[in-house]
Amino acid sequence: MHLLGAMLWLPLVPSSHAAAPPAPASGNGSPPEVTLQSVQMLETRGGTRLWEVRADRAEVYERDGYTVLSRQTRPVEVVLFSPQGQLVCQANRAVLDLRTKDVRLEGGVHARSEQGMELRTESLKWTAASRRLHTEDPVTIRRGGLVSQGRGLEAETTLERLRIFQNITSQMRPRPAAGRSLAP
Repeated sequence: MHLLGAMLWLPLVPSSHAAAPPAPASGNGSPPEVTLQSVQMLETRGGTRLWEVRADRAEVYERDGYTVLSRQTRPVEVVLFSPQGQLVCQANRAVLDLRTKDVRLEGGVHARSEQGMELRTESLKWTAASRRLHTEDPVTIRRGGLVSQGRGLEAETTLERLRIFQNITSQMRPRPAAGRSLAP
């Protein structure tokens, strides 16, 4: 089985005592070839980091070419890398394409760039080849006191350059007090 490829999987703890297996996520209804708990993975290409993920659970569908990462107690965390910087994302679930190395985040997606830009949406796809983000869902972008909302987005990994496609509104709001979390 060619499971690892260029991926580094840390720690690999097979799950042998799941309470009730979830419904198969594979398009052909087959169960995952491997199920792992407490997973950390790092994907590189040519010695350069593409992404790093941490998840409570991973289901590997190698024949179908993808891995499903899911939340059990903590959100799935995905760090996306580009030459301009990185973006730290959290979501309820992530799907990794084992061939293209693309990442799809689903459910309560929250992302924060090193420059302090924040994004909230329900789904987000990161394309490894272009290192760009895409969604068709409603989005909220926050940087300091500027809050922009709309539907559909295309952006660089760092969120420094982005385009919202429809129903765009922007407002200047007071910045939240230091240490307080932002309301969704």
